Amino acid sequence: MTLSGESPAHEQTGGELGQVSEKKRPYYFQLDVLKAIAIVLVVMDHSLTWEVKGSIGSLFWERLSIPFFLMVMGFNMAISFKYSGSTNLGELYNWAYFRRKIVRYVLPFAILYMGSILLGLYIGYLSFNEYTLLGSLPFWGPGDWFIPLLFGSIVVFPLVYWAFKKQPILTMLLCFMSEIVLQLVMYIWFPLPFETALEGFIVSAIRMNILFFMPAVALGLWFSEDYNLFKKHNWFLAIYAPVCFILMIDYTTHLVRSIGGDVGYAFTLIDNIFRGDYTLLFYGWAAVFMLVALSVIPQTAEGRIQVFIQKIGRASYHILLFQILWMSIVYWSVSHEAVYYHIIPDFATILDWSTPLLYVPFYLMNLTVSLAGGLAWYEAEKRASTKGRPWWQHAWFRRIYYLFGAVMSLVLMGAAIEFISDITGLTEWSRTHGGNFILNEITGPGMMASLLAILFFIGFCMVLMYRAFTLHDDSEVPV
Repeated sequence: MTLSGESPAHEQTGGELGQVSEKKRPYYFQLDVLKAIAIVLVVMDHSLTWEVKGSIGSLFWERLSIPFFLMVMGFNMAISFKYSGSTNLGELYNWAYFRRKIVRYVLPFAILYMGSILLGLYIGYLSFNEYTLLGSLPFWGPGDWFIPLLFGSIVVFPLVYWAFKKQPILTMLLCFMSEIVLQLVMYIWFPLPFETALEGFIVSAIRMNILFFMPAVALGLWFSEDYNLFKKHNWFLAIYAPVCFILMIDYTTHLVRSIGGDVGYAFTLIDNIFRGDYTLLFYGWAAVFMLVALSVIPQTAEGRIQVFIQKIGRASYHILLFQILWMSIVYWSVSHEAVYYHIIPDFATILDWSTPLLYVPFYLMNLTVSLAGGLAWYEAEKRASTKGRPWWQHAWFRRIYYLFGAVMSLVLMGAAIEFISDITGLTEWSRTHGGNFILNEITGPGMMASLLAILFFIGFCMVLMYRAFTLHDDSEVPV
């Protein structure tokens, strides 16, 4: 369950999954290659406009990035838990597991968050609202929606793996039903266009949730048992992949739905129900590429080029984080509205490019900066961890995190109050009756909930500040 692949690699002596001579987690260079391809495509996705990507058929190759990440997460989850020796929920949900995930994912994201705040203060724009509760950065950068999804996986994956070992087919079906149910919830109760800001917030919460992407994760989990494309274990892809291919053609061209009749109506209904292009309608196509990669690419890295690709795959999470920050600067430099409204700016028009071919050097520039920054960040963490103890255990860094948490608790207090006001009707009351404070049966519950939120977050802030200023450590900075 890792994007960055920071766990030690151990060679597998057997040719098939599970045939190892030692109870050590096997290493798959193929997964690092898939993650490296995925992060390269992510940077491309954020460097090109939708018009450009649509004209080059991006759905069939460039949009494989997130499905690759999700399926690799599922595959890694199975391998990690299998070789950990854990068999029940009590063993799967342990402090050592959560500590590893916090160090690997949460702490680097906290660094990004602090960098985003500093960047916003320097530029003069910060945005804190109810979306802050979902993990949205105060100075938005493309791709930050993936982080809450990743954090949610930390909580969900042990349960999914436990269920899969008990009832694999039933667990797969439930994972697919997870997205279907959420898609139906949005289709029935939150149709487009949204009538209120609260509806938009709820839909965003759904689409940034790991439960929305469980079909892709489940496929990776399934392939961890046998990744041979032509084995009976994966026979369903003979049906699933062609169906996905047809749906993808219709998604990009509207060819099938234009036929009319029952077939056209069915495809139109499917398109209306299933929102987005990261859905179970398209994962079968990506699954075939993943299995081909697992079968064709060697299991160990040999040679300088393969070792470099391995480094990119292992550092993919840090590259993603750095890319978010870098592209936020690029977007702001080109168009402030892109950061305000979370959209990709029309680079060619705004910058008055003479030809769309300039997207090529533009993308290569963003890719070079993102790879260099992410790899340097990843290597800096590794180097800091060799100075006697892990970098995150040093008092200087723990003090920074405590102070950062204290500041963020006040930010979250404001976001929580805004969210409470929306769901309890306080916001609508103020719009209708002005800003005068009137306590009645309508405003009372919202005011009490807001007061409790204020007390909680202020108390939490004081605890974190106390911890920050009572740490004692004379060790030097480990860099």
